[in-house]
Amino acid sequence: MINIKSMDKQLFKDIKKQLEERKEVVMGQLGSIGHQEKSEPGEEINFNADFPQYGESAEDNAVEVADYAKNLSVERELEKELRDIEKAIKKIDDGTYGICNHCGQPIEAERLRVRPESGSCVSCKKAITRK
Repeated sequence: MINIKSMDKQLFKDIKKQLEERKEVVMGQLGSIGHQEKSEPGEEINFNADFPQYGESAEDNAVEVADYAKNLSVERELEKELRDIEKAIKKIDDGTYGICNHCGQPIEAERLRVRPESGSCVSCKKAITRK
């Protein structure tokens, strides 16, 4: 199995820093639309979108429902991104980062620079998205 030792350690150090910075941004975005559920160390971080309270009129209620629905969608996307970021950081820490989850081959360095949380090489990602 190929591991971090056979790839550029400085690249992984830079990517880990980038991932940690992005994690903070995503956590901030999630915090702006909801609240974090309490969890035990090592458990997945989970947020719940807050229901906005704008007023008492029917128009305010309609806007609240629309904004809440939008926030739920945003929450799901941000939580997925957060999980991907955390998986990538864990893989860097355990020395398995940069290996495609599907074919076991190294993921191209340029792909990792562009999308550091990626777990698939370009070929496998293309094949997956065609299905």
